[in-house]
Amino acid sequence: MSINKLAPAFLVALLLNACSTTEGQFPSLERRPYESNAPVSVPETASDVAPELPQQLQAKVDSLIRRHAAAQDDFQRKLPTVQALASRAAGSAPGTESWVNAHLQLSRLDQSRADSIAVVREFDSLIAEQGKADSTLVPLLSKAQQPVSEMIAEQNAEIDRLSRLIGE
Repeated sequence: MSINKLAPAFLVALLLNACSTTEGQFPSLERRPYESNAPVSVPETASDVAPELPQQLQAKVDSLIRRHAAAQDDFQRKLPTVQALASRAAGSAPGTESWVNAHLQLSRLDQSRADSIAVVREFDSLIAEQGKADSTLVPLLSKAQQPVSEMIAEQNAEIDRLSRLIGE
């Protein structure tokens, strides 16, 4: 046999011989907890306290909520007038005075919610920034943003309903 053919056999024999050494510490061959069918338990954490927003961030959130509340109040104040005008303009021909008046007031109603939409955009920016810095606070910011988003969805639905009532 040539040396090239003996080298792999010698290497295998050398490695097998290394496995039979009795010196040193070796890991136990007993089953590990994750190798059994037993459910894995979640380790208890020392800190089960929900995180809070830092004071500066909470002040920003409070300011955004106040801005949205003001825009929502303006929307609610204008809504009955627009609803009445839309009802009167329902079925009227495009370009008539009642139709034009209803569309004009509807556009003013739509404009009154613009600050709420800006608030949602600012929340989105805060969430994106916070996601890069400390993602544990993102759920708190999302939770604060949720009522604003839901209110805007309701406003959108009402504006769409009124627009259909007036007609295009």
